[in-house]
Amino acid sequence: MVSPATGAVGQERPLLLYLPGMDGTGTLFYRQAQALQREFRIRPLSLNHPEAGDSWETLADWVGSQLEAGAYLCGESFGACLALLVAAQWPERCRGLILVNPASSLRRRPWWWAGHVLLPFLPPGLYQQLSERGLGALAELSQMEPPDRERLRQAVHSVEPTVAAQRLALLGSFVVEKLPLELMTLPTLLVAGGRDRLLPSVQEVGWLAERLPQAQVEISPQSGHACLLERRMNLRRYLLKPDGLFAPLLLNSASAH
Repeated sequence: MVSPATGAVGQERPLLLYLPGMDGTGTLFYRQAQALQREFRIRPLSLNHPEAGDSWETLADWVGSQLEAGAYLCGESFGACLALLVAAQWPERCRGLILVNPASSLRRRPWWWAGHVLLPFLPPGLYQQLSERGLGALAELSQMEPPDRERLRQAVHSVEPTVAAQRLALLGSFVVEKLPLELMTLPTLLVAGGRDRLLPSVQEVGWLAERLPQAQVEISPQSGHACLLERRMNLRRYLLKPDGLFAPLLLNSASAH
């Protein structure tokens, strides 16, 4: 297993902060962390931490307090929006971005407003039923091993309705067009699931790639929204592609040590 901040091989590798999706737990990165520990010191963050706050400003400040020079940010869904905010605020501390199925398109979806208004008023039993039924939209379950499906289910059920509504409201207020995307020169890996039934992630990463100066787009055709638990998803493979943006950075970092 990978320890929260160090991985398995010492302290010299760059830090990678994982910013989770709507569940906020930070516990669903373990499959990727196992593969990436050779290149990074991995620290998954929980958005449920009492110091994280409940606004974009406090969340970004809290993540910024965890950064160190030369760090990488990996954000999934909700966390991808947060990663963009942090990178825009502290570009000098970041060396690269990894954005997986970014939820920056949610405010353009017609259902988000009803969701954030109604969720706090749902009876607990109904909320749990809806959460269970929503797993099929959230993830391509056939691409996951049974233990990973169960970990996802537990994380989804751990989110209180009021917290889910609050995070939906934040996403509804997130206007990615206001960020200085054209000035963000960090190498950015954009990953989208071709079978994302929750959000139009393929179109969104294409839109972002047109604006970010250094963008590498990878489409996983069989993947859903919560794709980092899928058996075939391998961020390391994308990061180390010989013709990609990240291989020179990571290989040079490894040779320096």
